[in-house]
Amino acid sequence: MWSETRRPEYLDGIVGHADVKVRLESYLREQPYAHVLLLHGHPGTGKTTMALAAARTFGFEPLEINASQSMRSHADVEQLIQSCEHTTNIASLIRGDKKRTCLILDEIDGSDPHAQRKLAEWMTGDKRKVPVLLTCNEIPRNLKGKGRVEVLRCYPPRPADLAVLFPQHDVAALAKRFKHDIRRMLQFLQYGESDTLPVRTQPTE
Repeated sequence: MWSETRRPEYLDGIVGHADVKVRLESYLREQPYAHVLLLHGHPGTGKTTMALAAARTFGFEPLEINASQSMRSHADVEQLIQSCEHTTNIASLIRGDKKRTCLILDEIDGSDPHAQRKLAEWMTGDKRKVPVLLTCNEIPRNLKGKGRVEVLRCYPPRPADLAVLFPQHDVAALAKRFKHDIRRMLQFLQYGESDTLPVRTQPTE
């Protein structure tokens, strides 16, 4: 699938989002990581891709977790906290590169509210040692107004920004049709129109 195979691995391959990329760089270069960054915006705008690319660009080992699937209870959060007690994870130690861990919690708005409260307590406390990047479509109530949760609004890239990705296509028309969702645009260009189910014929009397 092109939306995966063509996903940029580093920040210089991501179009648009200039202000967000600058803030990601400044955040990942600072220590200690007093804040966590919450990337907020519509689906398909590149939030997860940016988080992963930023971590790799600045020498981190991304620890990506789909929060909507994995953060369902206090026990899940406790296990996550334990895994982030050290700034270097096991995979990096085995390789011998000693890359520091950057936690990426994807779809945080889909996680359990009780788990969100426990996560917020840990993320905004003083014991966390690793940088944290969150992504969401809607900002969870449990994270609103938290002094150490910095929200970065991710607006859809402009057609001019997307032209480099689709040089042989009418980018403005694609962006309008798919509401600037790059993932859907790539799926359409790769697979074409989705099959539609035929309308059921109503039985006659």
